[in-house]
Amino acid sequence: MDGKENARQRFGKLPVSKKIQLITAAVVTVALLFALPAFAWLNFQRRIVKIQKIDTPNPLFLSAAHREDSVCFEIDGIDADEVFVDGYGSPILDAHGDEQNISYKDYVFSVTGEAVGKFTIQLAYTTNNAFTFEVYAADELTERPAIASGVPVDFVTYTLTGRTVDGMPELTAAKYHPDAEASDVLYYRINRSISENQAVIGSGGVYVGRYLNSTDGTAADDDALGIYLDKAYGTYGNVQSDAMAVYWQARNVSAFPGESNPNKVAFSRHFILRIKWEPGTLSNSAKETDIVYIAVKATG
Repeated sequence: MDGKENARQRFGKLPVSKKIQLITAAVVTVALLFALPAFAWLNFQRRIVKIQKIDTPNPLFLSAAHREDSVCFEIDGIDADEVFVDGYGSPILDAHGDEQNISYKDYVFSVTGEAVGKFTIQLAYTTNNAFTFEVYAADELTERPAIASGVPVDFVTYTLTGRTVDGMPELTAAKYHPDAEASDVLYYRINRSISENQAVIGSGGVYVGRYLNSTDGTAADDDALGIYLDKAYGTYGNVQSDAMAVYWQARNVSAFPGESNPNKVAFSRHFILRIKWEPGTLSNSAKETDIVYIAVKATG
């Protein structure tokens, strides 16, 4: 008790400036006790990132159109009442003279890499809506494609944001339009005549690919469903059926379609993700949400 009283008495006799210094030192000490572990964790995280980059000999970059940051790749809400329009913005009419509601929406993404000859594109999506997902090869154009009156627009318009991705390999080929800048408008159109050595291309330029499980996510080939369910949900067993994702892959996609790439030089390719549905099956009154994941992996 005497020791405590003596300490209080000594502290009470100190000048005000000394009291402030002691209190400040104590606060800083407490702050350091919390800050140092946090700094160590952040430093460890930085080291993990560095190790990951070094340990990835054949990196692939999945991004928005024109190799822009993936945050620019946005699948917005689909309006079931939207109608097809032609190149002049006029609605497309059916045989009865009625406006035709859209039955698909297109979105552009790109794959960039170096030291890669072939890669796999994988889609994983839920099934709340009766959507079908397709992947097409696409060409990047600087000129707006000409569309005749009465013909639906068959290209995607994209305004550059200037949001780049760090670490991407440099490209010099003219077809990549490296001089395009923020606010420039580019156009993306399905390449319907593309030819690849091993990837299976169907009618109209769509990648045929294969399902790792059934198209509704409930059955499995080679127990793929069970494997992916375990990775997604672990031991959790109360999974709603529409949340059992469908897994689809297009394999042997070439860095340069129809060309060899023996030196494994840097490349960048564009693709269109088409989300389709049967006409009349969607309604704006039904607020259903689906999730689609796109992943890429170097395979050669």
